[in-house]
Amino acid sequence: MPHALSERQKEYLNFIREYIRANEMSPGLDEIARHFDVKSPTAHKILEALQAKGFIYFVRSSEAGFYIRLVERAGMHEVVMPVPIFGKVDYLGEIQNFPEYFGGFDDFFFGGKPNTIFAVVLTKDIPIANMKAGDTIVFDQSKKPQPGDICILPIGQRLFLAKIASKTMDREVHSVETSIKYPIPVDLCNPNVEQLLNYYPLAFDENTEEILFAIAEDQDWPLVPLPTSFAVATALHLWRKFEVGG
Repeated sequence: MPHALSERQKEYLNFIREYIRANEMSPGLDEIARHFDVKSPTAHKILEALQAKGFIYFVRSSEAGFYIRLVERAGMHEVVMPVPIFGKVDYLGEIQNFPEYFGGFDDFFFGGKPNTIFAVVLTKDIPIANMKAGDTIVFDQSKKPQPGDICILPIGQRLFLAKIASKTMDREVHSVETSIKYPIPVDLCNPNVEQLLNYYPLAFDENTEEILFAIAEDQDWPLVPLPTSFAVATALHLWRKFEVGG
């Protein structure tokens, strides 16, 4: 059972909670140190105390780097499972060498299955998505994508990271652009009909637009909403690689 915290430890724990809530990923050690205006070793000692008292779990991995997990999110059925790294991602969000094995690491899961979990590692920044080279994204092949999710989708014979913008009202909507600009309200969707996914490549911006459209044309890939079955896997979370500084 977790032990009582000092006021300083509570401040650190609250910062970590709010950071994860706002960013959907844990802060790096350097970010924590900057926030509290201390040196990284000082922040590291506070994290060690929080871990010893049972409030967080943090680890350094050669593949995933430094990451923090809130133990309070854990459930009684949550387990630690190995996560294989099955690809690398370039600046266009394209997954290269999938599913070649590039090592792995351990991670927490609630209800996940070992044979459906894998990760990819970014080799280049994707600025529009606030992702950096070295980031590791964990995916689940069994999770159906929902609006707001990041998933892996095919463009012809190539695989790309994509963001699900919304679902169509039915299977008769054929304009991705219209649906992205004017997403269908959730309360108007028919839950008894398999809606299609309105999506866009995660790296799509003014710098990549021409290249991505050229790839779609080369792959003879129509820009229309897709069935959920086209999604290779859906992202669960992202780990950012931080080094422990002095």
